Amino acid sequence: MRTLELGDILKSTGGLALSELNRSFSGIGTDTRNSLKGQLFVALKGDTFDAHRFLEKAIEQGAAGILVHEKTAELERLKSKATVILVGDTLDALQRLGHWARKNTKAKVIGITGSNGKTTTKEFSAAILEGFKSVHYSKGSFNNHWGVPFTLLQLAPEKDVAVVELGMNHSGEITNLMRIVEPDIVCCTMVGRAHIEHFGTIEKIAAAKEEIYEAASAKATRIYNLDNPLTAKMYQGAAQKFPLSRLITFSSQDLSADVSLKVESMDLQSLTISGRIMKEEGRVRISVFGAQNLTNLMAAAAIGLAAGLSPQQVWQGLHHCKTIWGRNQLLDLKSGAQMIFDGYNANPDSMSALLENVKILAPKGRKIGVFAEMLEMGSLAGTLHEELGALVGQAGFDKVYFFGPSSLYFERGLKKSGFNKLANISSEFKQEMASEFAKDLQFGDMAAVKGSRGMKLERFVLPCEPKNFTAIYA
Repeated sequence: MRTLELGDILKSTGGLALSELNRSFSGIGTDTRNSLKGQLFVALKGDTFDAHRFLEKAIEQGAAGILVHEKTAELERLKSKATVILVGDTLDALQRLGHWARKNTKAKVIGITGSNGKTTTKEFSAAILEGFKSVHYSKGSFNNHWGVPFTLLQLAPEKDVAVVELGMNHSGEITNLMRIVEPDIVCCTMVGRAHIEHFGTIEKIAAAKEEIYEAASAKATRIYNLDNPLTAKMYQGAAQKFPLSRLITFSSQDLSADVSLKVESMDLQSLTISGRIMKEEGRVRISVFGAQNLTNLMAAAAIGLAAGLSPQQVWQGLHHCKTIWGRNQLLDLKSGAQMIFDGYNANPDSMSALLENVKILAPKGRKIGVFAEMLEMGSLAGTLHEELGALVGQAGFDKVYFFGPSSLYFERGLKKSGFNKLANISSEFKQEMASEFAKDLQFGDMAAVKGSRGMKLERFVLPCEPKNFTAIYA
């Protein structure tokens, strides 16, 4: 976390200091449940919360200053306890501060978006770069209108590279985030059906994702995925549209791409990939599961090139990529069974990718699947969960669990697939389901657990007594 001076805060936000008890702050804080010692507490206001109600608590937690947009009688009392800064809107002020932090760093800034893979690509990119450069990146998915500026405000001025994830669920959001971040390098990993509730069609999703290229500066490096039809379409004409930009491509199919890799073999513990990065051929074993990660690895390799690494350095860096929490995470269970836990995100494309991987696995015991609702599917939820049920039914499972509001549609698809083995399906989470699942697992079994983050699938994981697992979002 970088130190913030009162003068810089007032200049960048246009704020007014109602008191100046402290003129220097050890960073930004927004959560009164954590220590705020020496920090500037930003009182954000959302649809369901208002941090202006916790100003006293923030000071009790050690906040050296509070940034507010409501001038209340309480502030008179608080002015003697901390610096008080009044702004027009605290979220806007946070974003302005984030932009100030970005402008006051020597780091090369990388912006990543995509329907699937942006968080994993961010992690892989950081892993590749960290062997050669000083790297800053956010942990988890700090990718929205407040998470992005928060990430930038944690960026130390001396860092060489900053990897920033840009999320969206509405048109125009990426453009707004781009104004804050002003990245030197941009990449859209792929376009799929995530957030289709808000857009209606995949073409509209693509248009929103393309904002990362449209809103980038003329000289920014643009990285394109040639395997995804919608990102490949974005690449068409890019040379004419962005004549000052360096364009880098990646593909598992087009051998003329700057990064062209393929999966040689896969097991639960690793992928072995080979191919070419620029003119440098290579082969490496990487401790990640799932063939769909090839896209993320190629994107990260391209980002490494764009950030100044040689092809040889990128090959070396790829070896350090690894799975993160809830993203195709391999867990060893007390029973001797193994689990692929993918409870951080779910949409039709990521579900399909997992099921394709499950099909080719051959555990000593049974295959058991636990699936939960794919959120933000809108009016298409019924159709897409029926489609999911059919795919699950064809993936070779010996037993299937599902819970969520679309359970009837999932069950219909499962039956249509001809699945005639055991199934436990419910419209809501039930503890007895999770208990049954845990008791049923035996040595040699392989379980796949996947659903949207909001479904809290770690409730199925914890009863299985996994080794080295923390329910970080319980």
